[in-house]
Amino acid sequence: MNKQLAVLALLAAAALPALAGAPASEAQWIAAASAAVAFGQAQGLPIALDVQGGAGLPGHTPVGLQSAVGRCTLVVSVRDNPSAERVSAMVDPALLELFLAGAAMHEVGHCYRRLHGYPHNEQLLPIVAWIGPVKAWFAQRVRTEEAFADLTEAAWLARYHPQQFGPVMGEVLKVRTRFREPKHDTLAWIENAIAQGPQDDGQDLFLLADQHLLGYR
Repeated sequence: MNKQLAVLALLAAAALPALAGAPASEAQWIAAASAAVAFGQAQGLPIALDVQGGAGLPGHTPVGLQSAVGRCTLVVSVRDNPSAERVSAMVDPALLELFLAGAAMHEVGHCYRRLHGYPHNEQLLPIVAWIGPVKAWFAQRVRTEEAFADLTEAAWLARYHPQQFGPVMGEVLKVRTRFREPKHDTLAWIENAIAQGPQDDGQDLFLLADQHLLGYR
């Protein structure tokens, strides 16, 4: 199967009903986040872990990132979080552990960018939020940061789990397709990563993600 057909097959799979899997437990999310934090710390990032409740809010991310004063905190918010159940139940049970690990690595990618001078506020000031060109520019900026985080996850998978790169990225594609919206629409980057297959030249993973980000706009 050539690369174009592989991407088309994954896109077709993304359109099918999700496999009926049991949602991941809080302990599984915490384990994945703990491993990602340890990885980030090994790369010299000042990043820590925190566990909070999900506040019962639809759309509340199971893993997210807070940053301030040159430090990051990877926050697990799974308890009382409907989104955590919805997302993890979509994933092929055989790939769930790696999917959770990749989702946490996505947040480590955000941490790297935030600590290297890239803005991360995802809310426009109300005074300019209604201006069309400003909204489009802002959505593109946020989308670029999301793409970098997805490509950090892809680089990590390529290095440490190359045999499962395609299937796991296919699950990422499925979830992104299901929850597609302008600021987080990174499908083009994910499809390109899947088409290219696991790419790893042995250099810093964040630099590799940045190269892939710049190589496909």
